[in-house]
Amino acid sequence: MKLAFSIKEVFPPAQITGYGEASGVGVLASDIILILTGVAGIVAIIFIIIGGFKFLTSSGDEKKLASATGTLTYAIIGLAVVILAFVIIKVVQYFLKSEIPIT
Repeated sequence: MKLAFSIKEVFPPAQITGYGEASGVGVLASDIILILTGVAGIVAIIFIIIGGFKFLTSSGDEKKLASATGTLTYAIIGLAVVILAFVIIKVVQYFLKSEIPIT
């Protein structure tokens, strides 16, 4: 479909250079999503380490053990959400036949 105008003329962020044929806002959005999922994954792994440390240092105290278990549970759920978010993005891109790379 041919537009009557060029989107790059009326929307300046669309002038961002990208990879090959794909460029513009889509490339910027994919870069932002990639950065955010990476940061969220790193934070989840840090919380898994913190939860493991809390678990090891609980020394049989029920309150500390419950806190450590909660930290580990929510960190693992967070990591699963991050992985599923990335998978969902890839599936949507596949069905929409998007050429914007997210790797």
